[in-house]
Amino acid sequence: MQIPEAALIEREFVIRDMQLTKEVRMTKKSLVRWLALALGLISPNESRKSILDLLEALFYFQFSENRDPDVHELAEQMRKSNESANVSEKTILYHLLQLKNAGLVRREKSRYSFSVSPYSEKGDVASSIEYNYKSRSDAAFSKIQEALNSLRKMHRQK
Repeated sequence: MQIPEAALIEREFVIRDMQLTKEVRMTKKSLVRWLALALGLISPNESRKSILDLLEALFYFQFSENRDPDVHELAEQMRKSNESANVSEKTILYHLLQLKNAGLVRREKSRYSFSVSPYSEKGDVASSIEYNYKSRSDAAFSKIQEALNSLRKMHRQK
């Protein structure tokens, strides 16, 4: 009997331990790209910029205006910060859905914000992201430990 492995995957996440160099810290764009790489939202040598522009817009609203934008406001901010950005709302909604599925963004009354950890205040993006990734890794390691315990029992029954 063959097990359909792909059907068993509940969530997949990548987190990268990367150097945070002085050059990376020089611009907002390089920091946003670094964060997207570190959080596994993009791959190395990723050429698509729309997710980066969206993240930059979300950070703008979170840190500069302390409010939750809707899709139209995100699109407008993306156009302002990058004249070449002519991203459709459909593309923005797609990336927001991906960020929502990753547990990083939430939608409430057609407005988007970073998810909030139960242990942090709204606006504490760092704690919320850390909580999200640690919760997911804890759940994954719990299942790994359960599988190893089952395997150990099977080997001892021989």
